[in-house]
Amino acid sequence: MVLFSSKLKPDEVFTPRSADVNPNLYIPRPDLEEELIEGLSESQHLVIFGESGNGKSWLYKKVFKQENVTCEVVNLVQASTLGSLGAAFNDKLSRREELERQEYEVSKSAGAKPAGIGFDFIGTWKLVRGKKEPFEKLLAYLRKSAGRGRAVIVFDNFEQIADEPELCKQVSNCVVLLDDPIYANYDVKIVVVGTPVGIDEILSRNGNIQTISTRLKEIPEVERMSVTEAKLLMRRGLEDQLKLSVLGNSQVFYERMLSITDRIALELQGLGLRIAKEALKKNGVIDQNVLNRAVEKWAKNSIRAYCVMVSNRLNSRETKVSRRNQCIYACGVLDKESFSYKDVEALIRKLFPTTTSGVSLNISGELSKLAKGENPLLKRLPTDDAYRLASPKVRMAICTMLKVEDEKVRKEILKI
Repeated sequence: MVLFSSKLKPDEVFTPRSADVNPNLYIPRPDLEEELIEGLSESQHLVIFGESGNGKSWLYKKVFKQENVTCEVVNLVQASTLGSLGAAFNDKLSRREELERQEYEVSKSAGAKPAGIGFDFIGTWKLVRGKKEPFEKLLAYLRKSAGRGRAVIVFDNFEQIADEPELCKQVSNCVVLLDDPIYANYDVKIVVVGTPVGIDEILSRNGNIQTISTRLKEIPEVERMSVTEAKLLMRRGLEDQLKLSVLGNSQVFYERMLSITDRIALELQGLGLRIAKEALKKNGVIDQNVLNRAVEKWAKNSIRAYCVMVSNRLNSRETKVSRRNQCIYACGVLDKESFSYKDVEALIRKLFPTTTSGVSLNISGELSKLAKGENPLLKRLPTDDAYRLASPKVRMAICTMLKVEDEKVRKEILKI
């Protein structure tokens, strides 16, 4: 038995909600990092998209720090709350200006400098508070902060305004304005970050499609971690840094963790934190009981609502076939972001050969039903005859709750 001996605490290693990049658990994603770095040197503005929790924010923050890029993040939730992008810009500027005023007062109270060197405050203040509209004020402030370096404005959480045409139009206007000589002189790039597929298309619908599409470049989707990346994250946190010991077959242990978290970086960190805290109660050893308790606590906080959604869609009573249950289970374990009814049917026939041999399954009808209703498990893609899960957490709920025994889908009883 290996006793817990690390000086690090679990919440110093696993930081699922941290706004700052945790270098202890940042797993390099070289292809995406390279795409983002190349995009920064090109003329187009950038779009970063991917499901929530996949690491979009950590990706751009890590790259910007590495490349010495100065950025200001405008949370579009605030724009929606305040009613306009301009109001969000003004709010950010007022906070920055207050900070700048305090820093100036502190430096001034420390004593005068020879020949007034260091007292460039008045000039800076005029630059920020000149007769400019809010967007140009923010550009001016950002350029002053960056000096001669690269500067970026990040519009984050785009999904929060995707259904608000006026706010989308305001974002589009900012993109177009940066081609105007006055605004272009600030040399600031825009990066739009959010979960929806086709952010550039959404923005184009609220402006001229040619005007917007030619000014934006979408880097490849920030998808869930690969199996290798996810295992590396968990091993680094649990074993390398916290010095915990996995009892039994570690390969099976990590495969289960990856399955129920869907390899989503945020959820891996959340579950890792739970496991580490439970393991400390057993002298730093991770056994089946530790894992089970950690999973139940993680599920209660992270996917409880989605477990209820899945339960409500299961057959209300056990039948000989329970085709709907088979369909839900197959959708959850398919290793694809999007899938067709043929993909689902092929997997069902493989997993349940006895009840599918020589039988017409009507999987397309089942998928259509699962994509309808108050809390659909699936969403149908507009451009293809294909579906995606309504959220990665639907897959997590399926993989946590359901298992196959004797060609039947069984529901695990979770204390959540």
